[in-house]
Amino acid sequence: MRGGKFIYIFMVLICCCLTAQQTLGQNPVFSQFYASPLSINPAFAGNGDADWRIMGIRRSQWIGAGVDPLNTTSLSLDGKIYRQKNNEQNYIGAGVLFLQDKGLGGAYNCNSFNFAISSHVSLDEDDRHGLSAGLGGTYSNTLIDYSQLSFGQQLSSSGFNRVLPTNEMYISDVKPYYSAFAGVTYTYRTETSSFDIGLAGYRFISSSQTALQDKNQQNPPRYNIHANYQAFINAGLVFNANALYVVENHNDIYSAGVNFGKILGSAGEEEQPTILNFGLWYRQTDAVIPYLGLSYKNMQGGLSYDVNASSSKSSLGPLQTFEFSLIFRSPQKRANPIPCPWK
Repeated sequence: MRGGKFIYIFMVLICCCLTAQQTLGQNPVFSQFYASPLSINPAFAGNGDADWRIMGIRRSQWIGAGVDPLNTTSLSLDGKIYRQKNNEQNYIGAGVLFLQDKGLGGAYNCNSFNFAISSHVSLDEDDRHGLSAGLGGTYSNTLIDYSQLSFGQQLSSSGFNRVLPTNEMYISDVKPYYSAFAGVTYTYRTETSSFDIGLAGYRFISSSQTALQDKNQQNPPRYNIHANYQAFINAGLVFNANALYVVENHNDIYSAGVNFGKILGSAGEEEQPTILNFGLWYRQTDAVIPYLGLSYKNMQGGLSYDVNASSSKSSLGPLQTFEFSLIFRSPQKRANPIPCPWK
């Protein structure tokens, strides 16, 4: 194998490690971030009109780069595990979240297992005002299959080639780590609209995650500020909007967008009508993200594509990034809930 090819693959591996430090150090970079609520705020555990929900995202990036794409997966299950007898608006929620980064044809794997518990308290009899708080913990590990990272020798049939590397660059095992996170949200809801705003912090416990034996490489704390709004425009159209602002080690980035849900049929005839969703999001200096989704009964699917909006060009050539999300919900008990892709 030529030296240039070796350096290329090695740099891809390092990029995977750096990406995983963000993604599976409880900092996933999803275009459909709203479909991974526990990675935004643990107070979202049990949030929404359904008793439980299963949510998944599959993100494939670096497609067309000449290497196996980097795939990021989020799978979560959350719901209400206890309701107050005399006031069902007060409840305790819990959830589990699994995150994975996988690249280089399986040679690189980074996994994160998360658990969250939350409590929601109604601040008035009609539950117009509500407050939720959540706590959680995470375990993360990074696995590198060295058997798939082999390179050619300098000695070949054509002679001794000094340009080729004499051995592989040293990459150490990445030790697993534990961390904690917490958050709070405030909710205001009427019959035709809903709004919530919240703050969450991740990685309060300092930890090291490095493949290069760098003792100074620490996972910094991360803080999320988020807001959601949804409302009926008329009997057949719903407006949704959300925004996420991430603060980490003085590197701030925001994502914001809107979605319109076209109700196919009368919302009064069934609690969960079929809805066609179409939206557009923007991630700061990075991508414009069109979204198309469909909700049918208790199931919802969504597809998004990242249109590169960055001024810098990748050395790997033209890249493509797709995300597919799938959500299953229990039958909703609340009459005529406001349809929303992330509730």
